Amino acid sequence: MIRGICITLASMMSLTVSGIAAAADTTPWMFEIKGGLFEPDLPLYKEFYGDDRNGYFAAAFGYQFKRWLELGGELGYSRDKGTGVQPGNVQLGGAVKYTLVPAHLYVSLLGKTSHDQLFVPYAGAGLTMAYYKQDVESQPNRDGRTDLGYNARAGVQLLLNRLDKRTSDRISPNGEVQSYLFIEGQWFSTEVDGTDLGGITYLIGVRMEWGPAAR
Repeated sequence: MIRGICITLASMMSLTVSGIAAAADTTPWMFEIKGGLFEPDLPLYKEFYGDDRNGYFAAAFGYQFKRWLELGGELGYSRDKGTGVQPGNVQLGGAVKYTLVPAHLYVSLLGKTSHDQLFVPYAGAGLTMAYYKQDVESQPNRDGRTDLGYNARAGVQLLLNRLDKRTSDRISPNGEVQSYLFIEGQWFSTEVDGTDLGGITYLIGVRMEWGPAAR
């Protein structure tokens, strides 16, 4: 009987270990906040707004199916002010405000071979749509949604847990919370009435991953 109990306990322990291992294979969620510069592809952007670049901010949320495979969604925001053009001629008119809110859905491939890898390169691509609004003084405002377009991205992440291991161990002893500093370049193209409202972004941001490590 004792032998049977021991065998039963051993079997239960084996199942428990297997369950823990399976849990470790579940993938982490991620959240990013980032900001930087946006270079629009709009013609004459510099003439209207005084510069060919503008500030850009974004937040992203995603899920890692595997350590190297991630599905993400991102919402961006860019706003600029300049001088409009009078209808029917090229004379400068009143003030103009331009707002762009791109929404990206993308898949990224990460060059991650271990949970505590210091540098993680990545690249991804996906689909894009955007909301736009243009307020021109003394003229009708324009706003709406762009056609479905495309996006691509590439960057590298720096694992902050490795740089301050004592603090990271205090916050997350099991290593289930990972924080990264990253730089990223994006390109996206999305049109309205044949005009491309996309461009290139240069971003720096902070990324948080939580949940058991993706395998």
